Amino acid sequence: MMTNNRLMILGTNEYQNPLILRAKELGYETHVFGWPHGEIGETTADVYHPVNILDYDLLWEECRKLNPCGVASVCSELAMHPMNYLLRKMGIPCNSVETETITTNKYLMRKAMKEGGVDSPNFILVKKGQDIADIEKSVAAFTYPLIIKPCDLSSSRGVYKIESPAMLQHGVDYAMEWSKTGEAILEEFIDGPEYSGESIAYRGEYKLLAITEKSTTGAPHFVETGHRQPARLSAEMTKKVEEILFKAFRSLNIEYGAIHPEFRITPDGRILFMEIATRMGGDCIGTDLVPLSSGYDFLGMVIDICCGKAPSFRKIRPPMVACNHYIMTAEDLTEFNNLMVSAPEKVWRHSEMKPVSDSPVLKSADRAGYYITIDELDNTL
Repeated sequence: MMTNNRLMILGTNEYQNPLILRAKELGYETHVFGWPHGEIGETTADVYHPVNILDYDLLWEECRKLNPCGVASVCSELAMHPMNYLLRKMGIPCNSVETETITTNKYLMRKAMKEGGVDSPNFILVKKGQDIADIEKSVAAFTYPLIIKPCDLSSSRGVYKIESPAMLQHGVDYAMEWSKTGEAILEEFIDGPEYSGESIAYRGEYKLLAITEKSTTGAPHFVETGHRQPARLSAEMTKKVEEILFKAFRSLNIEYGAIHPEFRITPDGRILFMEIATRMGGDCIGTDLVPLSSGYDFLGMVIDICCGKAPSFRKIRPPMVACNHYIMTAEDLTEFNNLMVSAPEKVWRHSEMKPVSDSPVLKSADRAGYYITIDELDNTL
């Protein structure tokens, strides 16, 4: 039972702000923690606490003073670690330290899924300073192209597609420039359209809420350019995706909270994962698209679990088609401006728009902005 309505929220940026606003709508007193950077959550919070969320001792001291009913965060792997730390100290069920470690390391994740019988491409671990000849020998039996990703990063940072053995050294060097731990996973490239399966876990039971259809810049960096929910998949394929997702979740021993698995469906129908995160999908996937496309209160579910309560699966709105569009070029910005004139009712919300850069887009943060559109389901079939 809730003893008070004080909810501790970690993180202040625009991707955490929907959590703050939804918590207030649900009657919580929002206490938002984060280092001062002039972010929106510093002003939308009922009470803002200028505290470094990576200072675990100080954070726990502040938590003890506040005595909140729960601790929540969404979309951020950085905030997920202190959130789980506090939940464990408070005695609120959350994922284990082992699961948290595995799901924030791409190599350990791939290894655990393979051991759990989940279909996987061939892969190896690469370390900074490792002799390229050793790497070439290890992937001699692999089928090119390959893809390399730092084990410890997200948002397309350090991702590089290696088309041939001649590009291997360059790809390894590129990934290592980004990696903080000096480790990367090198694996066979998975061909096929990209999706994610937005899900929730409670006491080791799972529910698939929505499947996201993705578009990217393609090789070599695969920065996401847009998302659509619901994905245009057959009922048969949707059922197959659900079964394989849940098998993968069990292989990682995921028990609580939002889950964001990213996968591709190959031309021959294999479902192969890129990674699985124990958090909401960022870029508004979990905070906006899931509630819009499914009708489920995804943010409310996460808050419930982070307060030690079972999530509610009551729908709070009629399902629609929801799409997120990212501003990458001047043409994208013109399209947005034209839509705001011709059909502003189709724009659910949008970010502030930064100037479009002529520099190449290497990661999600390089995008100039985004806008979310909505439409009736029948209008887009």
